[in-house]
Amino acid sequence: MLLSASARATELTPRELRGRQIYRTGTSDSGTPIVARISADSDPVTASVLPCAGCHGRDGRGKGEGGVRPSNLQWSALTRPYSVATPGGRAHPPYTPATLKRAITMGVDSAKQPLRPPMPRYELSMRDADDLVAYLRRLGEDPDPGVSDDTLRIGVLLPPPGSERDAVQTTVSAYFASIRIFGRRIDLHFEDALSDDDFAVIAAQITGREEEVGRIAAEKQLPVIAALAARGDDANRYLFQLLAGVEEQSIALINALPADALVSIAYDASTKAVADRLTQRLGDRIADTGASAVLVLGGALPSPLPETILVPAPYTSDALFSNPTRKILIALPLDASNATGLPPKHRATCAAVLAASRLLVRGLERAGRDAGRESLIDTLESFRGEPTGLTPLITWTRTRHTGTSECVIVRVPR
Repeated sequence: MLLSASARATELTPRELRGRQIYRTGTSDSGTPIVARISADSDPVTASVLPCAGCHGRDGRGKGEGGVRPSNLQWSALTRPYSVATPGGRAHPPYTPATLKRAITMGVDSAKQPLRPPMPRYELSMRDADDLVAYLRRLGEDPDPGVSDDTLRIGVLLPPPGSERDAVQTTVSAYFASIRIFGRRIDLHFEDALSDDDFAVIAAQITGREEEVGRIAAEKQLPVIAALAARGDDANRYLFQLLAGVEEQSIALINALPADALVSIAYDASTKAVADRLTQRLGDRIADTGASAVLVLGGALPSPLPETILVPAPYTSDALFSNPTRKILIALPLDASNATGLPPKHRATCAAVLAASRLLVRGLERAGRDAGRESLIDTLESFRGEPTGLTPLITWTRTRHTGTSECVIVRVPR
């Protein structure tokens, strides 16, 4: 009975659900556009560019940016039964639903004083304003998806079908089998697409899908740690890249060859820009003919195949290992001596996924039992020189979401 009552207490009404959409995305389910202005005379922008959650956070507590600390919007903070001093030294009485709607739409606080300039004014219909305030009264009581009293749902975005996919699933399942986070067991969901039902996601291999995965992660405000990716996106708050990008790995591979060795590049449309930059940076090392090695960035391999195959970690595949007479070098941002026990053919992917899993668990433990997605992200962004046992030390900050730029070269045994 107690569990049932608790579940009912956290359920949102239809009005509150509509308000949550406005708060998190800046859009209304009515289809009526919501407009935001930074000041009364500024040009209007769509509110989806400036949703409330963008500054105040999904839990409403406020996220400090550039020296500005947005107010705590949780109802208990807004309605304290006494005047409270703002960071600027002003005082104002508790908010009511009416004065809160005035603050949102007119930019004045409960003492009728102008709010600080970063706070936008939102042009809302009466229904949208009522819906938003209804949700704000429940803000902080609405748990993030994927959390229950005894389980924490973690998604695992799998690589394309193949034996590597099975190896990843086996590796992750074995690691999380005995993990408990504040008494909660980990409920793993292996997926081909991001799900908003997950609390957080480990993405095994998103090479070529970085833009799509990053966009969906931002839309769903879903923390994603990408084990292998061709490039990072430091501007995306929700996407964390574990390893050095393809360009850095490619240079390390080419530098591992004799100084006079020529290298051709196999690439496709998605990696042409990387191939062009490498050609510019390495000059005489890159050649279309007479090369003794090929750098694999996708696309068709040359025929005849050169003696050596160079493979950045995101581009390992079963097809490459069907050439046992060739020397295959893989760039791995990990300590190969600690990667024993992982499948040799899929060591890069499995080791990266295992390292990402360890970092996620550490972030969850440090964020605390009552942490939400936003506080998990804040915790991950505080990692400085974090060891994984498989990679160089990982550092993530608010402006840097690529954990390491280092890598080592591993030769695949024939």
